[in-house]
Amino acid sequence: MKKYTFLVIAVMNFIYTSTILEAQIDAIMTISADKGYTQEQLNSIIREYGVYSLPELSQVQAAAIINRLQNDINLKKTKSTQPINPKEAKYNNAVTYQQTVNNMIEKDFEPILAEILEVGMSKYFYLVDGNRIRGEIIKIIDQKCHIETTEGILEIPMKDILEETIVLTKTDDTRYKGALIKEDSEKLVLKSEYGDVTILKKEIEKMERFHGGRLAPQVESRKTFDQGEDELIGVFFDNNAFLLEPNTFFLSAMSIGYGLTDIFMMTTRYGSSFGGDLNLQPKLRVWHKKTSSREQAVSIGLGLHRAYPKRSILSKYSHAFIMNDPSNAETDGETLNKLEWEGEGDCSDFCYNIEDFINPEDDTEFFVEGYIVYSSKRKNPTGRGKVGYSVGLKTSTMLFDIEKDSFINSDGAKLELDKKYSVPYRLYATFEYDLQKRVKFVGSMWVDNSSRAMKFDKAIKDYMGDIGAPLAFDAFGGDESLMDFDFGFMYSVNNNFRIGLHFQQPYIDIHWEFFEF
Repeated sequence: MKKYTFLVIAVMNFIYTSTILEAQIDAIMTISADKGYTQEQLNSIIREYGVYSLPELSQVQAAAIINRLQNDINLKKTKSTQPINPKEAKYNNAVTYQQTVNNMIEKDFEPILAEILEVGMSKYFYLVDGNRIRGEIIKIIDQKCHIETTEGILEIPMKDILEETIVLTKTDDTRYKGALIKEDSEKLVLKSEYGDVTILKKEIEKMERFHGGRLAPQVESRKTFDQGEDELIGVFFDNNAFLLEPNTFFLSAMSIGYGLTDIFMMTTRYGSSFGGDLNLQPKLRVWHKKTSSREQAVSIGLGLHRAYPKRSILSKYSHAFIMNDPSNAETDGETLNKLEWEGEGDCSDFCYNIEDFINPEDDTEFFVEGYIVYSSKRKNPTGRGKVGYSVGLKTSTMLFDIEKDSFINSDGAKLELDKKYSVPYRLYATFEYDLQKRVKFVGSMWVDNSSRAMKFDKAIKDYMGDIGAPLAFDAFGGDESLMDFDFGFMYSVNNNFRIGLHFQQPYIDIHWEFFEF
């Protein structure tokens, strides 16, 4: 009795703070062992306080249990063949403790059966015989759940399915506990007394799973594979139909953006905006369908430019503007991209100055671009992440008015637009494939009457401002490439930052999302 009194005195000084103390844990384990309680009997007492393991108790709750154990208050003991051994029950954290407990009570443990089983539940289901299956409940008949799996439809009695409970803490320090009803690679849904709670996995700081009341070991399945946490909203220069999540800030090498709602986001090309061309790129999702294995969407988008530089238009369609210069037979009839221009390298023979062709009082153009895109992504049949594709069509008013302009220098040389380029268009298809958790393969192919292929060194100089404006691509060189393709790789440095390399302009990609501020 003296050692009980000593243990109680040692812990009572601390009972008014929130987290259970190591001394209280030792006291509970020692007293219950000396009193002859089994681990399952102790677990039953602990669960009366609304938690699943000893470390989850508060100090006040722990003090109450110590008092009950000492005085056998409202406790029922049964004959035990496996009493608690406090030396075996030593632990450093909750997982180690519960795993030790699980081993100690293997014979006495009575698993908790699932109380919540309903049509639409989609996750792993743990069974009393040790089996684990993944699927979706499509109907419940005669106390049997019909679960659709990749192997077929299984009919499993409700009494054979263990309850799966989640206890988690989010990055904002909120805490949730409840039965798991749905889970995929992006989120999980918990059933609580106050309603269903949907939680994104990237917002989880710490999480514990309980299968039938027993804490599941924190072991990563080698056959489970997830992609990087952030989702791509486009590949290279092409948008897909998926959006930034609400309240998510986005930064790339060309644009910044923000997810405003579940169906609407906004970006802007900051290089152009800083150069005087304020622009907005809204994207609206008009159709969306998502199942446990596949997601589809259709989105429409616009690009609104209030003062797009005419130099940039001439650059984008440099292969479409023909030089009419009767005074120079060598350059007459050549397209703009084949000529030598001041500021774009060595002028070994004869150089034109593009500023001589543009009226400084009228050097910008208002234009609108628009696109529609369909996207689909699904779980990879191999089990390795996801695979997805997009198909889109884009056009603009970029050349509707500019073809009427006169680009004439003081010597009478003139740039004229080839009429077959009067209507800009781009038909594209993109592809993405998760190779590993951090590595994504991306590809794109297109038919585009503005497309040109440019070498790496010139593209870098163009983006850095050694040619034209900084943070923009407005060089004149390169070869026309009406039909072309590109591919590369995206690497997830962490859960919200990707860097990519590919083989055509702009060569280097950055995809950075900020979920919190």
